[in-house]
Amino acid sequence: MNIGIDVDGVLTDIHEFNIRHAPPFFKRKYDREVVDEAPYDIRDIFGCPDKEWIAYWKRYLLKYATVEPARKGAKEFTEKLYADGHEAIIITKRVFTAKKGVMGRLMRTLVRSWLKRNGILHREAVFCVHDDPDIKKAICLDKDVKIMIDDEPENIYAVADVAKAICFDTSYNRDCKGENIYRAKDFDEAYAIIERLGEIK
Repeated sequence: MNIGIDVDGVLTDIHEFNIRHAPPFFKRKYDREVVDEAPYDIRDIFGCPDKEWIAYWKRYLLKYATVEPARKGAKEFTEKLYADGHEAIIITKRVFTAKKGVMGRLMRTLVRSWLKRNGILHREAVFCVHDDPDIKKAICLDKDVKIMIDDEPENIYAVADVAKAICFDTSYNRDCKGENIYRAKDFDEAYAIIERLGEIK
């Protein structure tokens, strides 16, 4: 069975990364305070315009893409899947990875290197060509993904039409629920959910 796994927010805790790095950056550079810690997007957390969001990621994207570790249990989760005869397909909308040219090649290389360095077993990494949530739905259909693990509600709702969706629990997706949607707070719970669904024999 093919299991789709998102990167940002699932394999990594991008929200925690932002809460750790963004407050001093925005306070020092723009004299901004946190408006709401719950949202996924920095622009909503600080109520900042796109130009400030871009400045933040210019400062921190390389650090995030190279140094930030995988969530606890991610490596072991993929090892269990492969021990059971299944395969993981990484499906990500990571910024710049779908671009042509040098920037696109660099970001795709960084993602693949990060996966290898963190021991994340996978058959392939698929980079979404746009941000529309239906792109992950289409990839799940194309790659015969039976279960997709994601954190963004819009992606989860779209994927749940064609596969079982495991919502990786975060502050910004607590209201995400519905048919074919299951919730896991960590990779042990995600694996237990898959077992309960009878997908892993």
